[in-house]
Amino acid sequence: MFHDPLYAAAHPIPLDQVILYSAPMVIPITGPVIIDGAVAVSRGRVVHVGTRRWVLEALQQDMAPHGHITERHWDGLITPGLINAHTHLQYTSMSKVAQGSYSSFHEWELAFNAVYDQPETLPSWRESANLGARLMVQAGTTAAADIVTDPEAAGALSSQSMHGIAYWEVMDWHNADWKASGVSELVSHLGRMNAEQLPSIGISPHAPYTLETSPFVDLPDIARQLDIRLHIHLAETPLEAGDRDTSLTTYSSTAWRDQDWNSYQQLRQAGKGASAIQFLDQLGSLGPDVHIAHGVWADKEDRRILRQRGVGVALCPRSNRITVTGKDAPIREYLEEGNLLAIGTDSLSSSPSLDVLDDAAMIYDIAREQGYTNDDLSHRIIRMLTLGGAEVMGMHVGPGRIGQINAGATADLAFFDIPISSTTPQGIETALEDFVRHGAGTNRATVISSHLTYNDNAFEADSI
Repeated sequence: MFHDPLYAAAHPIPLDQVILYSAPMVIPITGPVIIDGAVAVSRGRVVHVGTRRWVLEALQQDMAPHGHITERHWDGLITPGLINAHTHLQYTSMSKVAQGSYSSFHEWELAFNAVYDQPETLPSWRESANLGARLMVQAGTTAAADIVTDPEAAGALSSQSMHGIAYWEVMDWHNADWKASGVSELVSHLGRMNAEQLPSIGISPHAPYTLETSPFVDLPDIARQLDIRLHIHLAETPLEAGDRDTSLTTYSSTAWRDQDWNSYQQLRQAGKGASAIQFLDQLGSLGPDVHIAHGVWADKEDRRILRQRGVGVALCPRSNRITVTGKDAPIREYLEEGNLLAIGTDSLSSSPSLDVLDDAAMIYDIAREQGYTNDDLSHRIIRMLTLGGAEVMGMHVGPGRIGQINAGATADLAFFDIPISSTTPQGIETALEDFVRHGAGTNRATVISSHLTYNDNAFEADSI
């Protein structure tokens, strides 16, 4: 066999065991849709992706003399494992809150607190969080941005060998109390989470209406010194909306940026009209290591700030309806203006399921209702479900990258029972739209780091 030194450098170790997943359609995300495709995985990573014929030919150069290839064929759609970019898994047992009907966000909060404040009536937070993680795996989700409020819920992602980030939530701190004991308490919690060997940890400053100014100044500095990421509930409620024209903050903030404000509420009460996004931007709380949840009340200038700072948005449309945030997120504008987008379910206390494809279907409908007419909508949403979710958590590049199927990427895959008609370009587009609009509940198997962690009769037992 001809020796190619470049090929040898990229494939230095002969492979003993390879699993070949083949299907009529594979969506790699970082490349075109592949018809009659295959994904070869070994040792937790993708080895090759391409047409089945090409992958088998390529593997001939990779295998050890007595190496073995096991093929598992799926007669549907293979995608990267989906990514839930905003959830609170510990609230999985609080689903009855989401089943209520509310007249305002505050009314939903009261209903939530009534249940949360009686934990003795619920399973343990650990059990609840682990159950939520399992439900996500069953839906084809392999990574998540999980916000942790109680320490015993911190291990939910690791309980299912999932990827993602467990963000410790910081909320309900006034400036003086934060300086006196907040930082030391935070360090204690982060140390405990780090000792549990979680996939990754981060910090979640809850929202501008539950924290005063000092935490929003300190937490980004702490996170950046520790090289961990941040995740904030932002522009979720009408109380966080700006009340002014949409001229650049650079000019419009002169009336308020040089004063030391104790909180965003104080600024609003002074009638300055800045949005919560503009306020946090002036505090230095935003950046490419941050992503926000909801972004419902983000106006044109807010959206510009998010793009300028590299901040992604996890859209949670079903949760926004249940918690009565007042309107839907400006999805059309986000798409047309080029904001980085991902999708989250939020928790079962504010959403009917932990299947991100349920939210994907609603995002599709809202975008069309808001006037988005481009024919790439299904493609854009599939990116939100995968690479977009990875990117908002900083997990889209490097050796552990997720949300994509390419050589060297983490071998996270989902197998959907979607009819495939690949004989015409229109048939392919129809399959992609069916996946986005009707894919919820159709996952039949989930692979995490090349391990088959969920199998709903997708593969025969003797092939596993």
